[in-house]
This record gives sequence, C-alpha cells and structure tokens, in this order.
Amino acid sequence: MFTTADNSKPLTSKNGKSTRRTSRRMPLLFLLLVGIIPGCATQQSQTATKEYMFWPPAPETPHVEFLTSIATSRDVTGQQGNLENILYGKEQTADLPFTRPYGIRMSQGCIYVCDASAANVSILDFRKKEVRVIGKSTEMSLLKPIDIAVAPDGIKYVADTGLSAVIVYDANDKYAGKIVTPKLRPVSLAIHDTELYVADMYASRIRVFDRFNGKELRTIGQSMTENSGKGQLGGVMGIALDKDGEIYANDVLGCRVQKFTPDGKFLFSIGGLGNRAGNFVRPKHMAVDSSGILYVVDNAFQNVQMFNDKGQMLMFFGAPGTHPGAMQMPVGICTTDSDLDLFQKYSHPDFEVQRLILVTNDVGGAKISVYGLGVLKPGKTVADLNSARVNRVVGFEDTSGAPRTLDLSADATQPAGTQPAPTTQPTTVPAASAGTVQTTEPAGMPAANVAKP
Repeated sequence: MFTTADNSKPLTSKNGKSTRRTSRRMPLLFLLLVGIIPGCATQQSQTATKEYMFWPPAPETPHVEFLTSIATSRDVTGQQGNLENILYGKEQTADLPFTRPYGIRMSQGCIYVCDASAANVSILDFRKKEVRVIGKSTEMSLLKPIDIAVAPDGIKYVADTGLSAVIVYDANDKYAGKIVTPKLRPVSLAIHDTELYVADMYASRIRVFDRFNGKELRTIGQSMTENSGKGQLGGVMGIALDKDGEIYANDVLGCRVQKFTPDGKFLFSIGGLGNRAGNFVRPKHMAVDSSGILYVVDNAFQNVQMFNDKGQMLMFFGAPGTHPGAMQMPVGICTTDSDLDLFQKYSHPDFEVQRLILVTNDVGGAKISVYGLGVLKPGKTVADLNSARVNRVVGFEDTSGAPRTLDLSADATQPAGTQPAPTTQPTTVPAASAGTVQTTEPAGMPAANVAKP
C-alpha cells in the first residue's frame, strides 16, 4: 500500500506562552495564503481548454471516447497540492512506476496489471486509492508475468512465461499453488465457469484445465503446417471467450483470429497478414465484451480493431501519434461494464459511457489508457460535442476495400454488436493540415477527432 505520511502538528498555544508568537506568525501566514490563492486562480484561468478524443469522427456518431491514462501509482493514490505542502510540510506519496505493462483485467474497482519487467502484478485499487503488489513474496516470486485472469470468486491466475507455469492466488491475493505441464509457455488466459483456458505459444494450442485442481481436460487447435489450414495455429498469442464459451484465438504466424466452439470445432477465421482494416500484422491480446464485440490489439498498427460475433469489421480506435488516446506498442486489453463512475468525470458531458476499455502500452508515458464505449445522451447530437473539432487523420496505409462502422442503436436496451454492420461508401480524405498524424485513411474508415468544449 502506498500511503501519505502526515508529520504535521496543529498550531496551538500552551499556557498562553505562545500566544504572541502565534499572533506574530499570523500576518505572515495570511500574506502567504493571499499570495498563493490568487496565483492558483490565475493559473487555472490560463489553463488550456480540455480536448476530447472520439472515434469515429463527425459527421458520424461517436462510439469510443478516450478518457484518461495512467502512468504511475500516483495516478491512483493521488498526491498533495502545493498549498498543503507549504503549510504543513507533508511528505510526498511513494511512487510506483509501471515498467512494461502487459496483460490487464479490471474487477470490483481494481485494475490488475502484469508488469513483465518488474516481475509483479500491480493492483490499482481506485476505491481505496491505494496500490498493492503481488508476486514478490518469499513463497512465490514471479519472473515474467504476461497475463492475468480474475474469476468471479476472486481467484487470480497469472501466466508467467519465465516460470513456465500459471500461478494461482486466492481471493485474498495469497499464493495458492500453480498449474504446470511439460514445456508450457502460457501467454494469455481466459476463464469460463470452472475451466481455465491457457494459450500455449510453445505447443501452438489452447490448453483447457480444471481451474480448481489443475487437471488438463483437453486441447483446442493444432500446430500450423505449411498449409496453415482451418483450426491450425502458428504461435498462439491471444485468446478470449464470449459469454457462451466460444473461443477466439489469434496466432503470430497466421496473423488471423480463429473462432472455435467450446469443444474445439472450428467456426471461421478473421483477417490475415495485410495493411488494411480487418487484417493484422502483430496481433496481441484480445477481449470480448458482454455484448459479444471482439477487440483485437495490433502491436504494429498500434490500434484496436473491433468485430461483431460473425467476424465482421465494425470499427477501430487508437493510432500512433501525440494526440489524446494515441497508442504506443499496445499489448493488453480488457473491458468491463462496472465501475463506470470511477472515470465518468473524464467524459464529455454530452456523452454517456456504457462500457470501459483498458489498453496497456509497452512504451511511452501512457502505460494504461482508458477508453469509454457509449452513445450520445438523449437529445444530443454530434454538433453538441463541439462545432470546432480538430480532426486527426489516423488509419491504415491501404485505402482499398470498404471497412464497416459500428452500428449502436440509440436505444440502450439493444445489445451492441447484435445488429448488422453496415458498409459505408468510399470517402475522400482531405489533404493533411497542421496536427495531422497520418495522411491516409481506408475508404469509409472514419478518422479520429478531438472535440473542444
């Protein structure tokens, strides 16, 4: 836990002896306050107007908004203001940086982040405003944690490629055991009921274990041959399960996502190697939200692509650059419908966040980026966000094809992703202007934009 130490003592008078000393100090204290407070007000009035980043851009209705980023533990625990430090001399909060964040999950107000370089899992507790670390005990020390899965009962499973095992922690974050099998290289995890799904990069298969006793139940997929046929995986990298237990798996050699039934029957594949929307170059971790939308992180495109449960491309968000919400070598991702209140203050007042999307970045200052999937509030239009938007053209190199855009009904009761994804007509991208990140955009694929209130 990272806490703030308070070594201050209140100003008091004892037996009347310090009354004159205190009274002599009061004018100085008063002048100090008078000098500081107007200065703060002046500084606040000169602060630049906040920018809001949305995907897709106007004139299309926005669905994804960048909310905030997290760089160190101070972004969770908070830190003291200058006024408090000057008056009371409090010590600064201890700071825990995130070196190389990878797998990520969020549950009950806590974000769990695997740090592959620091060899630990950080627990960012936003409700208690504290940060805890697991994986550094004498009983079990993590070596290279890559992913984490948190079960509804609070049990945590950590994929550690350095230890060639899945490390298990109980609901109280205490070491409870490990799941091992010969030559296991776990890189991604998913849970469905009593089963733990492990992406084994070494075997190029998905291994399914009983998550309570560690017994291996079955495997899904086959190692890739020269034909790279259906159901074959070449270095499986990410897995994700939907609410029905159907499995998505991607692999680094095939650069595609394949979908399987719970018993391992191949259903269909998505994408392949390419530089246009719907293809992949370096797919990493994936997530499936409660409505069945699949999110795929691509470390080369430096964005997240979204697909419906039929494998149809919906939209993408994120891109390299310096704009709000830019990604730098993204790797991990998770979604949650809970704890929206923790980040609502970062959202545009006319936009209703219905789901959180968290993405880890391997490099750069924004180690964890938080996005919101949502809709415009009732009665609001795109123009209400702001008429003076700064468009940032960010996308893929190839402009062929007709990518799809996300179709979310204004009726919040309609599950997202269950409606057909409409094809948009090719559009002409204007010439690059000041602040442009990239000058090309796939046909029909919306650019990102920044709105100023």
